[in-house]
Amino acid sequence: MKIRVNKKIKNVGYCSKLILRACLIAVFFILLSVFGVMAVCWGDAFYNSSRGISKSPLLNAYVIVTESMVPTINVNDAIIVKRVKNNTLDIGDIITFSSNDIYFNGLTVTHRIVGKKLDVDGNYIYRTKGDNNSLEDTALVDLDNIYGKVVLRLPKIGYVQGFVSTPLGFVLSIIIPVLIVVYYEAWRIYKTIKQRYAEVEI
Repeated sequence: MKIRVNKKIKNVGYCSKLILRACLIAVFFILLSVFGVMAVCWGDAFYNSSRGISKSPLLNAYVIVTESMVPTINVNDAIIVKRVKNNTLDIGDIITFSSNDIYFNGLTVTHRIVGKKLDVDGNYIYRTKGDNNSLEDTALVDLDNIYGKVVLRLPKIGYVQGFVSTPLGFVLSIIIPVLIVVYYEAWRIYKTIKQRYAEVEI
């Protein structure tokens, strides 16, 4: 009977170990991917600054705070924006830019391109509109004011950002990973002691 109990404990411990290891591996690869993207962005920024080139970041992230792009992009969704060349943008693309519109002057806005035309220098300037707005933006957008094109939407990430920015959220974001590691090590010690105890009894 004691041997059966020991086997059950061993099986439960093995499954828990596999699950925890899978979670830790997933977290590791996520962090590795994030680090890789950040390294590329830092390299791009260093290259441009060392040559005196003024460009927006290769990749950037924003949290949406208004309903102007509902239902395509909702409030508290996060977006990833990629820097693009002027003539690669087209009607239908969603861009993030510094607005000269009388209603949004100086604000960072994410709207859809609904029209474009060439200026006197042969560069495109764009007419934009929020999907949830009845009217187009009053001001055209040129390349100098465009941060980039939206390439990824992460639903509701803004809630996580808001929570982590609170004292409680900040503490939990540190304590929870620590507790996971402590639980893993405690379970390993418990399993080892239990196994040795069962062997002695047998």
